[in-house]
Amino acid sequence: MVKLAFGSCGDSFSASSIKAYVAEFIATLLFVFAGVGSAIAYGQLTKGGALDPASLVAIAIAHAFALFVGVSMAANISGGHLNPAVTFGLAVGGHITILTGIFYWVAQLLGASVACLLLQFSTHGQAIPTHAVAGISEIEGVVMEIMITFALVYTVYATAADPKKGSLGTVAPMAIGFIVDANILVAGPFSGGSMNPARSFGPAVAAGNFAGNWVYWVGPLISGGLAGLVYGDVFIASYHPGKLAMANICANMKRCFSPPALRAYFAEFFSTFLFVFIAVGSTISARMLTPDETSDASSLMATAVAQAFGLFAAVFIAADVSGGHVNPAVTFAYAIGGHITVPSAIFYWASQMLGSTFACFVLHYISAGQARSLPIEMIAVEMTGFGAGILEGVLTFMVVYTVHVAGDPRGGGFGGRKGPAATALGALVVGAVTGACVLAAGSLTGASMNPARSFGPAVVSGHYSNQAVYWAGPMVGAAVAALVHQALVFPTVPEPAPAPATNESARHGSVQTVVV
Repeated sequence: MVKLAFGSCGDSFSASSIKAYVAEFIATLLFVFAGVGSAIAYGQLTKGGALDPASLVAIAIAHAFALFVGVSMAANISGGHLNPAVTFGLAVGGHITILTGIFYWVAQLLGASVACLLLQFSTHGQAIPTHAVAGISEIEGVVMEIMITFALVYTVYATAADPKKGSLGTVAPMAIGFIVDANILVAGPFSGGSMNPARSFGPAVAAGNFAGNWVYWVGPLISGGLAGLVYGDVFIASYHPGKLAMANICANMKRCFSPPALRAYFAEFFSTFLFVFIAVGSTISARMLTPDETSDASSLMATAVAQAFGLFAAVFIAADVSGGHVNPAVTFAYAIGGHITVPSAIFYWASQMLGSTFACFVLHYISAGQARSLPIEMIAVEMTGFGAGILEGVLTFMVVYTVHVAGDPRGGGFGGRKGPAATALGALVVGAVTGACVLAAGSLTGASMNPARSFGPAVVSGHYSNQAVYWAGPMVGAAVAALVHQALVFPTVPEPAPAPATNESARHGSVQTVVV
């Protein structure tokens, strides 16, 4: 439900509000200066050459690092929005009033414009690169911006705005920066990967070119508002401190249809959608930038970084809701270990498959006009199907074993920390090991390690060859990882009777986080 509130002049012109506007101005200026500056530097180094995967990675990382710093420096003053779409999404959820949000917009747009004018002056009149769609229509560009901005604003809600976040807010800037990096690797060659009206408005002001600028307002604002509605109504509105979120559901319904379970399925659907959209989209982007080559080192690097950052964000934002599986193999391993019931695991699988398929349908719509087939996992000619299955099993073993170690409190992992700090670090190492596996085996099997990651492209493209490899290998590898961890590394021991639930332990409803 929309929770818009107009606000009052007294609040919007208070000392703390004025400090917030200044913080938004400075942080947005620094973010846009670094982001646009990286694009100018690329043009200077290549003498105006065409964008290639290596340059796309550099520009994406510059945006991620700059946004991480910008959000961190403004978080305790203004909330660290740096983006009119984020401000609008938070206004829809009732986290900021309309009047104050308008002044946030003014500060953000001024910061972006001043940054670009300073860049133009300090680079001796270099042309300021503006956002524009390439190879797709403007309507398709709007759809692309809607998808990637929804992922960004949803991440902001999950890590910074949710009242249940606890100390997640301390690592929220990192998650936000990572999802922006991953989205730029997906959308950069198509729409520029703006996700931020201010980021597109500033260069347009400095260049005096507003052609197509509406795309970068319509898409992000639609998805920002939608993310506010979805997360606010599904996850925040149902939260009541000290009570289980079961009041509106008959107590006799099965656990797998309880409100926490339904929210968990939605979280798995969205996180899998986000990850597959980034993973497959980054591959499409790399192919677009290197049309004469099927694969090269820089393309593999781009897709590996995108998948590492994308998986980190996908796991992190779902961890406290569903456990952040994002992978049928991970769910299968946890079912073997008794951390999730079989009926719930089946619904997790369905959510993951639907999320992957829907992500690929959206990507297919956006890129269909270019006659590019949706990339599916392929086995190198040097390998047999059996060998590819073994390799996928080994890679999945590495990922799932990392998931188990990261999420097992018995190991005292990460300094013995529990909760949000361990969750963030666990998600980071899972993303890192996935990126490493893609670099190691991407040219041999595609390094799927995730049946949903392979299933979605196969459904949309209609090519199911070798699908057995991407199911059998990961499932066997996941099962072995679960058994090794449970039977050999940390054998299960009887646990003492749980203490009576307190308000603190019930802050996430009845959902138990069982993975990173």
